[in-house]
Amino acid sequence: MDNKVIVISPLEFSEFLQPILQKLEKMEALLLNKSSDNKAIYSDAEAAKFLKCSTKKLQSLRNAREIGFIRENGGRKILYKHEHLMEYLLKNELKRTKQ
Repeated sequence: MDNKVIVISPLEFSEFLQPILQKLEKMEALLLNKSSDNKAIYSDAEAAKFLKCSTKKLQSLRNAREIGFIRENGGRKILYKHEHLMEYLLKNELKRTKQ
């Protein structure tokens, strides 16, 4: 088995990487646009259904400041942005342990 070493200059290496980096930047922009497109607003009941929990559990999460929410000016109505729900899910995601 022949082991060959290829030597290239830093400039050649940079030129080699440019198309790859451009594609990665396009993918990143696409992913950021998709996530920002979701401007959904959820009521208390809808958010509880989304998280598969009770509205009481959602209230206790709010009171403990474990989940973000919006309160209308001077009102009692509570609303949740899609980002609030996703941040909560990401923070509380269970990771698999290595065995």
